[in-house]
Amino acid sequence: MSTKPMAVGEITAAPGQVARGFLATDVGRGVTVRMPVVVINGKADGPVFAVTAGVHGAEYPGIEAAIRLSRTLNPAEVRGAVIVVPLVSVPAFQRRAIYVNPLDGVNFNRVCPGNPAGTITEIMAHLLFKNVIEQADYYIDLHGGDMIEALVPFTLYYKSGNQKVDDASKALAEAYGIPIILGTTVLRGGTYGAAAAMGKPAILTEAGGQGLLDEPSTQTHIQGVLNVLKRFGGHPGTPAPVTSPTHYTKFVWVAAEQDCVYYPKVKVGQEVKEGDLIAEFTDLFGDKVGELRSPATGPVLFLVTSPAINKNDPLMAIGA
Repeated sequence: MSTKPMAVGEITAAPGQVARGFLATDVGRGVTVRMPVVVINGKADGPVFAVTAGVHGAEYPGIEAAIRLSRTLNPAEVRGAVIVVPLVSVPAFQRRAIYVNPLDGVNFNRVCPGNPAGTITEIMAHLLFKNVIEQADYYIDLHGGDMIEALVPFTLYYKSGNQKVDDASKALAEAYGIPIILGTTVLRGGTYGAAAAMGKPAILTEAGGQGLLDEPSTQTHIQGVLNVLKRFGGHPGTPAPVTSPTHYTKFVWVAAEQDCVYYPKVKVGQEVKEGDLIAEFTDLFGDKVGELRSPATGPVLFLVTSPAINKNDPLMAIGA
């Protein structure tokens, strides 16, 4: 709906214009958090797309892709509007923190849609959802492996039980073009799940990792977002051809049962069978203290690459 101004907080873009600014809120104890926002408001009517990155501050290709998209999307070509938040968790980015917000130790992707009276991260999630996601017709959240994670690219969507929303989320995932798609029924406070539960078709996309800013992963995200815009009426161009995807229905996480030194015995993308040896553990003297067998059959989607592991840390996940 871009025949009128598009506003996100105090950031307002007239039809055919781009506006930039910050969403900001006081989270108490003298701390104000800010999120950069770019609103690209087309001249023609169309859907509203929300694109976020940097929910985890060390997942760099998605952040870079969002920055580039915010600078290159032309409002003369956009139909509807695109709201880009290139860096959701500025504190995590600035401190090179993995998994959690360093201001409160909370994982943003476990507390969506947030709570205005909650922790700092819950307040940030509420700020994002109230001002951005609630306005969107479609939502894309760009991720990658964190500083100590390697992965193969894959896309997640949440099966909310609303068939119309779920079908649209699945179609978003297929349009994005990553050939591994996982439709999950586990709702753990993630961005895409919280959005789908609100009736918003949504996906979370993964490419890149290990603290690297690599061009192929950045391009995977850029091309994926452009494909979605073109496929769902936000851009007049023709979507790039995509590979027929493989769909999985379970995202099987494996966590450490104790503090240890961790030696994975598999690689990302490797197909494993239930019962296969996938990791061994030693103490600080090198004495073996345990091993891990695969709980499922399927590809290793992500893998922690650090040998330093604490009890309950994630180790890897398998698509099944």
